Amino acid sequence: MTVASWNIRAGLGRDFRRRPARTIDAIAGFDADIVVLQEADFRRHPRPTALPILQGRIGPFEVIDLTPTGVGLGWHGIAMLKRPGIRVDAIHRHDLPALEPRGVVVVDLTLRGAALRVVGVHLGLLRGNRRRQIAFIAARLAELEHRPTIIAGDYNEWRDGRGWETLPDWLQLHSPGPSFPAGRPFLHLDRLAYSRDLELTGSAVMSGPDAIIASDHRPVWARFRVLAPSWEADA
Repeated sequence: MTVASWNIRAGLGRDFRRRPARTIDAIAGFDADIVVLQEADFRRHPRPTALPILQGRIGPFEVIDLTPTGVGLGWHGIAMLKRPGIRVDAIHRHDLPALEPRGVVVVDLTLRGAALRVVGVHLGLLRGNRRRQIAFIAARLAELEHRPTIIAGDYNEWRDGRGWETLPDWLQLHSPGPSFPAGRPFLHLDRLAYSRDLELTGSAVMSGPDAIIASDHRPVWARFRVLAPSWEADA
């Protein structure tokens, strides 16, 4: 299974032109099962979508309906897309503790017969808020029946040694590489954390021409496989 993540800055490119078709063209080229987007809606109420949706799709991907009001594309700007055939089992939405409005989306899926949980995040600008938000997300996940879990998004944390103190031990953190700013990336803002019953088999920062110009972040992807339980591996 492959998960891609991209902060699309509401379709505003590095050339300061808002061209949703360019953003969609880049997304359509993703070789992914699940796509997590950040800043997919405009900020002002009622937060309409920054990308046109055609018959419930963006490119080849189906839109997972995360909007309780039916307006926009996501929850606090976080949107999630899936390949046809992937089943949505449950959706959980939470507001995050912060001075600025932030949210987290938890989506339970069944993909090729395997249960999976994908969490979309866009954490705050202040490190103290980010620590609290990571702790809050971990607490909400602990309340649910466990599934192999991937937390993807714009973590807004560029350091490897600081800011992660509240990340629980059952999650491993991974950066596919520097993703910001898109022109000459050197900050590792876009990351994935994953549970230890998943194995990371590959990852990269995307460098296609549309992806480089269409936002101030570059998209990232990571590929995983579900590890067999120890008793099954020994059988």
